[in-house]
Amino acid sequence: MLSKIEQFIKSNFMLVQEKSTPDQLDQKLKIATTALFLEMAYIDFNLEPEEEVQISKTLTELFGLDSSKVADLIEIAREEREDKSDIWTFAGLIKSNFTHEQKIHILEKLWTLIYTDGKVDKFEDRLIRKISTLLGLEHGEMISAKIKIQKKLNIE
Repeated sequence: MLSKIEQFIKSNFMLVQEKSTPDQLDQKLKIATTALFLEMAYIDFNLEPEEEVQISKTLTELFGLDSSKVADLIEIAREEREDKSDIWTFAGLIKSNFTHEQKIHILEKLWTLIYTDGKVDKFEDRLIRKISTLLGLEHGEMISAKIKIQKKLNIE
């Protein structure tokens, strides 16, 4: 039964198809990461301009892309996100291919995005917990990342 589910997922979700070249995998990971940031930004039903700026800044830092490539990446990730509407695919790809330190770094960047408006609402809190679990991170690691970003941003 599980193999049929795996086959369905692999055949229906571009991001998890096997036999990717290193460049294809790199692009899929960038899309998956961007999709998680977009999901976090949209979760409270209120995408602020500051959040869009923060996402672009984060992607530039994470991937070393210029602004036009970041805009292209965001557009592709938006389309993937709309087509899939399931963060499992994106988080699963990251979980399988990023190091533990990279996953923690993504979590910290997600907390930075959450705090762009200075507060954490219930939807953001629920989603960051879900993403942490999907990435295979412990609850304590999520809290540590939160505290680190609070201190960095001088938020109490």
